[in-house]
Amino acid sequence: MNRVAERWLDRRTFGAEDLPGPTELAARKRALGMRVSVCLPALNEEATVGGIARTVSDYLVGGIGLVDELVVIDGGSTDRTAAAARAGGAVVLRAQDLLPEIPWVQGKGESLWRSLAALTGDVVVWLDADIRNFAPHFVTRLIAPLVMDQSVSFVKGYYRRPLALGEELLPSGGGRVTELLARPLLNALFPELSGLLQPLAGEYAGRREVLERVPFFTGYSVEVGLLIDLLYETGLDAIAQVDLEERVHRNRVLEELAPMAYAIGLTILRRAEEHGRLKALHDYAALPLMLPDATGRVFAREITEIERPPYSCRAADNEVDAVLAP
Repeated sequence: MNRVAERWLDRRTFGAEDLPGPTELAARKRALGMRVSVCLPALNEEATVGGIARTVSDYLVGGIGLVDELVVIDGGSTDRTAAAARAGGAVVLRAQDLLPEIPWVQGKGESLWRSLAALTGDVVVWLDADIRNFAPHFVTRLIAPLVMDQSVSFVKGYYRRPLALGEELLPSGGGRVTELLARPLLNALFPELSGLLQPLAGEYAGRREVLERVPFFTGYSVEVGLLIDLLYETGLDAIAQVDLEERVHRNRVLEELAPMAYAIGLTILRRAEEHGRLKALHDYAALPLMLPDATGRVFAREITEIERPPYSCRAADNEVDAVLAP
């Protein structure tokens, strides 16, 4: 491992034994005058979003007072996601209604970026809405390094990832895009980040004033884009990771992983080129991704993401300096 990453791994990786308990954490947070927002971007997650919201609302908001605000950003659900989230105690906002002067595109990263227009916390915790084994420590452990150490700006979760195949749960095998694409490419091109165990984890927290200074990719590559951009914005030592033990969620079928991998790979390569880590220039626009259909024929799928500017730099007059990804 890169020596910088190895030193970071020892210094900025936290297990449960390294962190204060929830009650002590809530007391420290109040003493700092800190406000915490928990936000779930959701698209057709009726089965799980309500339970997650209820746990956060009952224990972390109404119980120990660690969380001040719980919001679900609905990215265009066609099921009962919004109703389930409200029943669980969350405020539900439609992504399309936030920053309405800016044309909306569908994507998780778009919901995250627009959520900054509504959230009021000094610390923002974002959680995926499809977690099946959610527990309060998913939130408390992400917040803890930000409360304990003012030099930490961003915290990622890491965990064991079982693979759900229907009703069967295999002990390992999840995180296929992470292991086959993201971590190898980051190791090769951004070795400082090679200590991140789950660079694509959807559970992370950050200081709002830092999150407003970095761009957000609107789709699959939002997590890896944030990591790379925060590396340059804050420095490696401002990033930490915490052990969330095990995460069980809705695994995608293999055919759905290709577009995700393609978008993430393009973003890593793009940032590597922009920061001088690739010698060759992209002289040609990226070609569409070629995928086989059920009959074995190949078809082209365009994978395009918009890069939103840092929230603090958003335009006020209906114009946005958005950059189309290759």
